[in-house]
Amino acid sequence: MTEQISSMGSEELLSLSRSDELDDGQAIEILRNPYCSAEVAECVAKHRRLLGSERIRRMVCSVRGMPTPRVADLVATLSWLGLLCLAQDPKTPPMVRRMSERRLLLKLPKLTLGERVGLARRTHRALYGPLFASAESPVIVSLLENPRLTESDVVQLLNSKNPNPVVFFAVLRSPRWAPRRGIRMAMARNPSTPLPVALSAVAELGPGELKGLVEDPGLPENVRVGVLGLLKKRGNILEKTVL
Repeated sequence: MTEQISSMGSEELLSLSRSDELDDGQAIEILRNPYCSAEVAECVAKHRRLLGSERIRRMVCSVRGMPTPRVADLVATLSWLGLLCLAQDPKTPPMVRRMSERRLLLKLPKLTLGERVGLARRTHRALYGPLFASAESPVIVSLLENPRLTESDVVQLLNSKNPNPVVFFAVLRSPRWAPRRGIRMAMARNPSTPLPVALSAVAELGPGELKGLVEDPGLPENVRVGVLGLLKKRGNILEKTVL
């Protein structure tokens, strides 16, 4: 039956979706079919017993053309993972994606720490900021391991308004991000970076990069003093080596 449903056209899908004998597996195959219209999806959703499956509720929401009130009602029933899957599904209409993201943001304070850690590991750009703002070390560490996160995302988050010191320490300890020159430069230049973190960040930079930082008018003065001290120390070591 699964193979038959995958090859059905819109009229056949509509007829099957009205069947009182429709089961979960068949409903899923109908909703997967590229010819599944909003009319077909609504017929599936009229079978209340099928809506016991979160997967089916989510798939109904992702069908283009579904009435907004109906989608909103179904989105409100989804778990955080269901909302995330819906938001990240390429087939999900933009309006429904934004609806899912807003719902996730509302759920965020009510999630357990373990759930927030799981969300951080899987989430996408729309939720990076709120998760960073939580300033919970396990959440930050998990977010830094997120494969979707890019260097520009990390720099932007470091430069956000009043970032918590926990964020800087987590980035400095991250084997993925700490070695990157752009990250180290961003931490050095940020006035919110705790001084020990800023000085640790510049310690691996080359002489040319350190001199460039010293000449940067936006560099915090306490970091500039530390960089000058580092340059002086390296200069003395170099002189002794040459002699």
